[in-house]
Amino acid sequence: MRRLIWPVLFLFLLMLQGAVTVFYTGWIAFDLPLLALYGYCMLRQEGSGTLAGLTIGLLQDALTPEIFGFHIMTRGLMGYLIGITREKVFKDNPTYHMFAIGVFSLLLRFALWWVELIRSGGLWSMFPHFAWDTIGYCLGNILLVVPMVHLVKKIYDWVREEDISY
Repeated sequence: MRRLIWPVLFLFLLMLQGAVTVFYTGWIAFDLPLLALYGYCMLRQEGSGTLAGLTIGLLQDALTPEIFGFHIMTRGLMGYLIGITREKVFKDNPTYHMFAIGVFSLLLRFALWWVELIRSGGLWSMFPHFAWDTIGYCLGNILLVVPMVHLVKKIYDWVREEDISY
């Protein structure tokens, strides 16, 4: 029964992300569902991480006015990659989490930049503004990844108390 906390958590984070982007217009940005997905994938296998990434990506694409399919593809791929590398890293090292989410955030923004460049018809003048926003996005994710990983770990341990097969 406690397993139902995962969909509730991710839906809550998606709604919170939407509310924060309406009221907060600062330079530092963050992606709460991405950070929770990262923490979840560090604890589960690549199949669970991929499925969670595809589901979260579908919900994020449905709730945002951007290109449909971008979040599905990137979150699913991220869930798979983190799932296959989770056995090879130290999960309790906050520096690793900060580095890994910084790299993933940078790669996501780089992919989004190419998509936006194609959509704009080759408008290269948007690059400086996009690069400045990318720095804020990566910095925001780096600052919030450690608390989010700890929160997801506590929830994971709480769920595992009830269900021994988890």
